[in-house]
Amino acid sequence: MKKLLISFILIIISINSLFAADAVANKYYQNAVIYHKKNDYKNAMAYYNAAIKKDKKLWQAWLGLGICYYNMKKYRNAQLIFRYVLMLKPGEPTAKRYYNMLSGITDTKQIEKKEKEKKTKGDIMWRSALLPGLGQFYNNEIVKGYAYSIMFLAGAGGIVKFTIDQKKAVSDYENTNYDFDTKYKEAQDATLRVYIPIAITGLVWLLSIFDGYLSGVDEVPGNKKIGLLEIKENNLIALSFTKKF
Repeated sequence: MKKLLISFILIIISINSLFAADAVANKYYQNAVIYHKKNDYKNAMAYYNAAIKKDKKLWQAWLGLGICYYNMKKYRNAQLIFRYVLMLKPGEPTAKRYYNMLSGITDTKQIEKKEKEKKTKGDIMWRSALLPGLGQFYNNEIVKGYAYSIMFLAGAGGIVKFTIDQKKAVSDYENTNYDFDTKYKEAQDATLRVYIPIAITGLVWLLSIFDGYLSGVDEVPGNKKIGLLEIKENNLIALSFTKKF
């Protein structure tokens, strides 16, 4: 009998605690609504969060929190909250409407972001022509950028080195008093060696430009832009400038 009485008392205490928690959560929720109507999203969110801490299944507080995030243009957070509201209360019309609306917004933003990341063929190519690898860096192809830059600089270094050797070999031939045939052949070989890094450097330069053509996107139909030059549909050439604030 005594055990049954204790069990009954514990059940009563639990029920009272549950109702007390619900009462506090509802009080926080009502305060949040007051601030929300005043467009005071900071305080509204604070009370919505307080209500949720007291009652995690209070979907109305979650819904209000999601609308606050939406009004603050924090669409990703809002979308996740509206999805959770629909888990707590399937088919809730307001949450469903906002969620569907935000699905379109977030998808569009992701598409626009990807489109902005794409660089045009002309913009990549003129940078690659200026310095191999520069166009690839501009197009966020870091590995390619380093590869083309290193090969081009190595080739340029080879040109300088072999040119110095060639000039020395020619000077030795012109100033020698003996073994003319050997000195002449050395000068001739040194001259031929200069063409090797020149050919490699030129090839890297061309490949970098061609790679920019392959990896870039097409220009906007009707207009072609190369650096600061823009060729209009009527074949007029104009300078284009972009100013960022």
